[in-house]
Amino acid sequence: MRGRTVAAGLAVSLAGAAVWRARDVPFSPVTGGSRIGAEFVTRRGLAAEDAELVGEMDDMAEFARPDFDPERVAGDVRRFYERTTEYEMLLRARWHRPFRTGARLAAPVTTRLRQLNLPGPSDEDWHRLGSEFVALDPDVDSRDGARAWIRTDEAGEAVFVALYASHERDGERFVNIAAPLPGSNLSTVLCIGHLGAGEQTGVELTTRAPGDPGLYWVTPPVGFALPADQRFRVWPTDGSVSAPAEVDDPTDGDAVALATHEMWLCGAQFLTVEYAVVPA
Repeated sequence: MRGRTVAAGLAVSLAGAAVWRARDVPFSPVTGGSRIGAEFVTRRGLAAEDAELVGEMDDMAEFARPDFDPERVAGDVRRFYERTTEYEMLLRARWHRPFRTGARLAAPVTTRLRQLNLPGPSDEDWHRLGSEFVALDPDVDSRDGARAWIRTDEAGEAVFVALYASHERDGERFVNIAAPLPGSNLSTVLCIGHLGAGEQTGVELTTRAPGDPGLYWVTPPVGFALPADQRFRVWPTDGSVSAPAEVDDPTDGDAVALATHEMWLCGAQFLTVEYAVVPA
């Protein structure tokens, strides 16, 4: 009995710490239902009127700080962030052991949900993604510059439906993303920085930074910090910053940028998603 009491007390303490860390982060209030899908924004009436968007962010200059100068970011990389719809993306997912079994079991769920719908462990082929941006009504999601980035596969089915925005804390601006899930959302806060040290660089966005960055499970209005991390790295292909040898280019030199999206759970890496960025 004493052991159970201690375990229960520890669980309550950990949950409290997770909520405390998330207490001041401005999360999206948008949650999902039993199906997300490419039509989520339209079906839920989330779109703003008469607002056209073409990129993940409007201007990378908004994220400038003493140790991050957007003017140093390679032109193709910065343009991809600011004018994303001018590019196509190729994707390949690699699930790492011992998480491959879990990914295989989750695949039917994400397929039905039409969210976080990555290729399973047995599929390491490259897939083409389509992109669409929709501005969100500020009465629905008041985060700065909130927009939906809807990424679809070759069949037009949703792979990712993510609500992108940003927020500022103590003079530093962070990327703030929410992926709607049933009754909740999975939120990520990322710090952007240089990838490389030369006059022209790539970019790195990571949850491994002080302050707000982290991965959170949100059941509005409460958020819980998760024992998980993720990192995005984007390299230009113009030779100014070299990507690691293991990062492939499936386009025979047509890509203007290569990227990886890596995820960890309790310190163990479980997923690497590779991207190649090609002018549309």
